[in-house]
Amino acid sequence: MIAPLMTACSNDDKEDEYIIKVEDAIGKWYCVKSTDISGGYTMENLFVGHIVTINGDGTYTSTSSSFGTSGTYAITGNKILVITNDGQRRFVLTVSIKGDSMIWKGSGEGVTFTYIFEKWK
Repeated sequence: MIAPLMTACSNDDKEDEYIIKVEDAIGKWYCVKSTDISGGYTMENLFVGHIVTINGDGTYTSTSSSFGTSGTYAITGNKILVITNDGQRRFVLTVSIKGDSMIWKGSGEGVTFTYIFEKWK
């Protein structure tokens, strides 16, 4: 689930053509903006204030129980598969990172979401 970002594979800057470097994603990330859509309802800023810590060993921790307080992740290109510690919840994220900003777009558990993070300093 992770993310500081990427290098383009071509010049057309399409989102799917980025590669996430694990080393860019490692660290603590503070959510500054979030949008969740579920059942036709839009909820703003539910994830704001939560911190996700991405570790270099393929694990993460989170201060949000809705996302799972811990689990594992795997990166392929700019896609991240997150599996929560209970093994029941799975999320697929499209991630972009520029400098100290990271954006997650994804879905899982009947929710579509966009989260914007800043690197914790």
